[in-house]
Formats: sequence, structure tokens, C-alpha cells
Amino acid sequence: MPNNPKDGKQEFLHQERISDSAFFDLDEVSLPDTKYPHTLPTFEKFNQCVKNLGILKDDVLVVYDKSGIFSSPRAAWTFALFGHPKVYLLDNYVNYRESEYPISTGAVETFATPLANETPEYFPITKEEYLNNYANQVIEYEELLGLLDNGRLSQDYVTFDARPNDRFTGKAPEPRPGLSSGHIPGALSLPFSKVINAQDKRYKSKDELLEIFKSDFGLDISNSDFLKDKKGIIVMCGSGVTAVVLRFAIESILGLKVPIRVYDGSWTEWADRAPEKYIEKS
Repeated sequence: MPNNPKDGKQEFLHQERISDSAFFDLDEVSLPDTKYPHTLPTFEKFNQCVKNLGILKDDVLVVYDKSGIFSSPRAAWTFALFGHPKVYLLDNYVNYRESEYPISTGAVETFATPLANETPEYFPITKEEYLNNYANQVIEYEELLGLLDNGRLSQDYVTFDARPNDRFTGKAPEPRPGLSSGHIPGALSLPFSKVINAQDKRYKSKDELLEIFKSDFGLDISNSDFLKDKKGIIVMCGSGVTAVVLRFAIESILGLKVPIRVYDGSWTEWADRAPEKYIEKS
């Protein structure tokens, strides 16, 4: 994050990590030549980056980040989107470390696994299959703008914004200089921190999440009937990372089998491109 001095790469190389893990760089494995951070890479770039990390398409992947639950859901979802068959999210590294499971403390010189030089091409699914996944799980700016222009966004989708509430209302500035805070008309404020336990950094329980949706939004999401005639859910945030924290909460903790689409450009793109009338502050 632009306002955070942490350097994930250097921490991986010189601090402790789970043995034989690889470092998945959300900035590196992203679309090149764009001003919107972390956006999904092309099919070809993703496969090449994963091959370079020494990951096989038949590997069982366990994804974690040192914050507990922050960027790891985005990384895990990206692997699943590109067709990796077995991907798990560690809930979470903080507890793993405190439970005295094996940790590697020596410095390493590479971000890849020990198999990097032996890894064949990485193509778990075809490009056509990936594009189908993309269409079902991602929404782009143009489609979102069209839904607002046609007055269909709130009719067709429930939209959750994972940024802190003060950024959603416009009370606090965005961390990226020059970018207006605020929110998309019709979106609901659900800061990702609300679905995470503050003390142990794990996801809250199913019952706790159900209560949040009921008390904050009047939604009974104990089953998919709450969507009624809607097409699904849209999740977004500042740059498409913590939006996926909400996606995992709905899909994995609540176990709802409903369409969930991630606005990949999220607020960074929206505030840069959208007409002023579609940037609300309240």
C-alpha cells in the first residue's frame, strides 16, 4: 500500500516464512502498463509468472500472508480464477506461527520454490475456460458504468465496498494522492475489517457474519434467497485486494453458492474515470 512502509519482498527474503514457500507478488503478477494497481494479468503472463515460481498445476497450494487475512484471499482467488484445481487459504499465519508449527528463519535468495528450474509449462486450463471464469467472476468499469446509466445496478446486484467507512463516506482521504474518496451510488459499506476478528486476525464465525449482514443491512443471507431476482453480488475496495476478503467470507465462511463478481479496478479506477455524479459522499 502506498502509505505503508512494509516491504513484503524483503520480509520474505530475510525474515521467517513457511518452509519451501514461494513469494506471490501481487504487483508483479498483474497487468503491465496500467495506472491501476494489482489488476489481473493476462492469461499468458500469469502462467509464465507461476512457472517461474516453480509451481506445478497439480500442486496443492496453501496461501497465506503475515497480516493474517489481508492480501492472501486475493492471491488465492487469482489462482482459482486462472484454473488451479486445489487452492486453500490459511486462516491464518498469525495462529500458525504462535502454534509453533515449522517455520524457516534463515535468509533465502529466491522468491521461487526449490523446483523452479525443473517446472514444465503451467497451463491448468485453456484460455477459453479462463475467459469464461473471468466473465462470471469479474466486472469491469464499462459494465458497471452502464448499470448505473441504466438505473440497473441496485436492481441487479448487491454491491459491497470493503474500504474503511470514512473513505466510503468521503470523510477521510484515499491513500493514493489526488484520488477523491466517496463511493459508487447504491453501494453498501462493509469494511473488510468487520468480517475479521480484531484479536486473532481470523475470519469471524458464520453466525457472527450472519448477524453483521442482518444488523447492518437488514439482509438475511442464511441462504441464497436473499438475492431474489438479482443477478448476484459485486465486491470492490480500493484496488481489488480486500474486496476478495469479502468474497471469501460470503463464499467460504457463509457457504453461499451465489454469483460474486469482483470489480478489479475498484475505487482507484472508478474515482479516476467515473463522472462526478457517480461519486457520492455521504
